Amino acid sequence: MEENLEANGGLPAASESPPPVKRQRLRKLGRWFLVRYRARLQRESRLTAFAAGGLALFGAAAMALAALGMPTGLGVWLDMLLFQSANGALMLMVGFVLSCLFSFLYIPLPRRLSASFIYTGVQGVVILHYTEVGFVYAIILGLLYALIGLIFSLLLGVIATSGIRPVRKVYISAALAATAGITAIGIGWPAPLEPPARQEAASDNNGVNESVAVVEPLEAVNPASAGDYSVLSFSYGSGKDKYRGRFGEEVDLITEPVDASDYITYWPKLKSAFWGFDQHELPLNGTVWMPEGDGPFPLVLIVHGNHLMEYFSDGGYAYLGELLASRGMIAVSVDANFLNYSVWSSLPNDDMKMRGWLLLKHLQQLQTLSESNGSANPFEGRIDWEKVALIGHSRGGQAVSIAADRGRWFAEDETFQSLEEINIRSVIAIAPTDKRVDDLSAKLTDVNYLTLQGAMDGDVNNFYGERQYHRTTFGAQSDLFKAAVYLSRANHSQFNTSWGHMDERLPGGLLLNRKGMMPAEDQRLAAKVFISAFLEATLHGRQEYKALFQDYRSGADWLPTDTTDYIVRYDDANMARLASFDSSRQSGIERTDAEGMKSAAKQQAKDRDGNHKGTSGMALHWEKPGALFTLSLSKDALSKSESEADRLVFSLSNLEWELSNGTYEEPLPPLPDLEIAIATRDGASYILPLRSFMMPGEPAYTSFLTLGKLEREVKNSKYKNPTEAVAQTYIIPLALFEHNKASAEDKAGNGAQTAITAGDISSVAFRFQSERGKVLLDDIGFMPGGGAYVHYRQGT
Repeated sequence: MEENLEANGGLPAASESPPPVKRQRLRKLGRWFLVRYRARLQRESRLTAFAAGGLALFGAAAMALAALGMPTGLGVWLDMLLFQSANGALMLMVGFVLSCLFSFLYIPLPRRLSASFIYTGVQGVVILHYTEVGFVYAIILGLLYALIGLIFSLLLGVIATSGIRPVRKVYISAALAATAGITAIGIGWPAPLEPPARQEAASDNNGVNESVAVVEPLEAVNPASAGDYSVLSFSYGSGKDKYRGRFGEEVDLITEPVDASDYITYWPKLKSAFWGFDQHELPLNGTVWMPEGDGPFPLVLIVHGNHLMEYFSDGGYAYLGELLASRGMIAVSVDANFLNYSVWSSLPNDDMKMRGWLLLKHLQQLQTLSESNGSANPFEGRIDWEKVALIGHSRGGQAVSIAADRGRWFAEDETFQSLEEINIRSVIAIAPTDKRVDDLSAKLTDVNYLTLQGAMDGDVNNFYGERQYHRTTFGAQSDLFKAAVYLSRANHSQFNTSWGHMDERLPGGLLLNRKGMMPAEDQRLAAKVFISAFLEATLHGRQEYKALFQDYRSGADWLPTDTTDYIVRYDDANMARLASFDSSRQSGIERTDAEGMKSAAKQQAKDRDGNHKGTSGMALHWEKPGALFTLSLSKDALSKSESEADRLVFSLSNLEWELSNGTYEEPLPPLPDLEIAIATRDGASYILPLRSFMMPGEPAYTSFLTLGKLEREVKNSKYKNPTEAVAQTYIIPLALFEHNKASAEDKAGNGAQTAITAGDISSVAFRFQSERGKVLLDDIGFMPGGGAYVHYRQGT
């Protein structure tokens, strides 16, 4: 029928006498439109109808993922209803329009099926475009998704419309799905990139005795275990929250809102509609975990980072709050969700600075409560204001440094005068950002600092906490210290129980690789160990817990060591530093010599993106074994007290990826095989292979995407570099050098040895016995025995 109509131009023969020419043409055109409209579905069949329905399901699945990544705050089920209703209506409308258009253009295809394919493909392109994969790859992947949907739907349609018995149809469908899955696995797509190959090292210890130094387990209670205090949990807040009872009708303590209008000038109306307030009345909401007892107790504030505003973030640190309270600290999780991003209402201006401002306002609120009388006030007299710590995650990790360095941004804010009575003693940043705010960066002085970062962090994929680590300094000798902990298999979100395991909102989060990632429980266990130990040392004075940061192996029984590796950098106020390479002159270094090196030059430490980390070191590049770098010490390099130090300290990061020119084509060099040689002023020499103390760790190589081959192309090349050079600090007892010398002399019949200290040393040399490599050497110095808390024994 349709073919006959098309052969006749789509017009039936006219039987009546023709009207005027213009009217006749309009009638013919109207008849043609009517015929083509009726012909729009005449190329369809049961098979194509089934396939179009299958594509509609693929489109609905894509829209469901988009809905989860664009919450309205009305709830998941209502969001789904709204998004799927809009999607269904739009799909019907587009399908109708396109099928008519294809009929008008005489396109000889199943028009409804073609329209469904185009709609699903364009829908996929639009959704993927907003996941920042780039427009070209959004087109490729979106159309590929529609093509897979088309093929799958056609196959199922063939099975469904055949005369095969229903049970066999199910078996055949399952077999086809299994075949497709096996084929995808067989061709390795989609799949992340495998770590680059490594050249095998030649085994030769050059006759040097390699007695292994065994780390003695730290004799202290596991810091991740619950303490002796019973925990009281309650909340304070506005009492007006529309979504959370603990800050609404069920709140325990009412607090007054604060006015941020002097700082926030842009507050979207949709944000006001959602929350019921604007920047003039920001609530002070907090969840409290308090040890039962009279106190006073140290205070720890915890603040989350930027996440979808409608998915509340502050409840995700209960695992930390409960632990710290059981160990004698008052912990408060601060609600800053109203400063977070929403697809519908974006962010207020200056949200970075305002997170720090909000923390300070919480401190003032708690200050007021602790000074207030009343039987219903649990804070009265219970806070030790000389011992305050701030913990932040992501943007919150930067906010805690802003709050601790408040004078840099809020010096003219007279409302903060009462904070002069508060001592922020410790700051902890979990995977922090480090953006310049008002063209300024926080600088911490005489504050303990700890930062944690995962190498598989798909959100904050650079170790920005290292920048703040280098901007943290100490004055006079004290018990202050700082540490940076890098976990090779940790990501961003799993530090917060409310954020799930994806570091990006759906559907983009599905593109992130989870292969090899440590379980969420292990990641949070590691966080509990390091954070609790840090606060025990800095707030409770339990100095023995410093051992965990000086050599994490001292706490190996507490940490998950099967699911991640650790790299830890450490520094404290008592370190006698000889060379840090951040200036042209090195205190205490008479000269440096390089032998057999291809190059030895000062170089900035850089992150994955090639940006400066805020420190420099000596970059040593060698291409044959035996390359040597020597530092000769001046006679007055150390003070009298520093001369008694009995531990050599240095930091080392592996720059091997620079030698690969950023490709996987050439194998990586062997891990550095390093010997440390010290010479004393009486002419004696001592050698210690670093591997006998601590094997240099494998750099963490991360493939961030399940589509590994696209990592250089998508998301503005965010994931182009699979690794970041992170420094490990080595704190080596000089007695271990003595042991190696004594062992060598015993074999020669000379057994005498005397204890050596830093003041006896005239030079320190680093000899590289591996075939080739490149490292960054930094922070060379000595540590007094009283500042070291790790104990070693000789093994074999």
